[in-house]
Amino acid sequence: MIGRLNTLGRKLPKAYGWRFRTADAFNAEIAEVAESATDCLPINNFYWRDQLGNWEAYAIMNALRVIDLSRSCVWALGRQDVVCASLLSRSALETAVAFVDTSRTVNATLLGTDKEGKIAPILNPSINLRDTCVTCEELERYSLKTVFSSRLPEADTIYNPTNIVTTITRISKSPGQAFLVPTYGMLCEAAHPNMLGRALYLQGSERGPTEGNELRLIGLGNGPSWPLLAESIVAALSWACAAQVSAFELMAETIGTIFSRIGAFERL
Repeated sequence: MIGRLNTLGRKLPKAYGWRFRTADAFNAEIAEVAESATDCLPINNFYWRDQLGNWEAYAIMNALRVIDLSRSCVWALGRQDVVCASLLSRSALETAVAFVDTSRTVNATLLGTDKEGKIAPILNPSINLRDTCVTCEELERYSLKTVFSSRLPEADTIYNPTNIVTTITRISKSPGQAFLVPTYGMLCEAAHPNMLGRALYLQGSERGPTEGNELRLIGLGNGPSWPLLAESIVAALSWACAAQVSAFELMAETIGTIFSRIGAFERL
């Protein structure tokens, strides 16, 4: 799985130019486009290149984050630094889970079908992008709490992302993914000031004079809970690497399909 992530990493650009616009800048620029446009295609082109540019930048930033976290986690495992590895693998899992959920949502919104089995409007062959301006306010709102997500006190609630536990629980219901919830729970126990994390420093015990009485030896080093945590660390790291790659490919496919749809009209 790490090898797959490394392969993706080698394909990423060393420097990516993200054309970012504030809401005011976007509104001003699209108004200029609309003023000079003779049909809807320039408006559709501008709107969707801005939308998809944000999703593309998000995909690249997320991939770089998972690569960074995974590299550091492997380094920590090599040193048998279980505390560091637990924190890093937990973060990698959260980062990949959020991106998997996002890539699926964007794909379903733009390329999926509705309850009647009809193709999403942006890809519906019956819609002429020169005659019809196609937008998606739902996707715009969704991007605010994903691409621009924040839980800082000063951030507006519209930027608050979905609770990661909710997302992990939902994804764990997919076939073969049930291990995600207990794996994440184990890593959270290690990350929080709970006994499992402190148990790493229990190096052994000596039986006392009566039943249930023992002298526990505390010191630096990985105690008996290390193998238990190591299993969760490796499971989370492996899943995060693989899921990031597959989700990145899904997002790239979605973006490429929309660009191809617009490009086909530009060539007419």
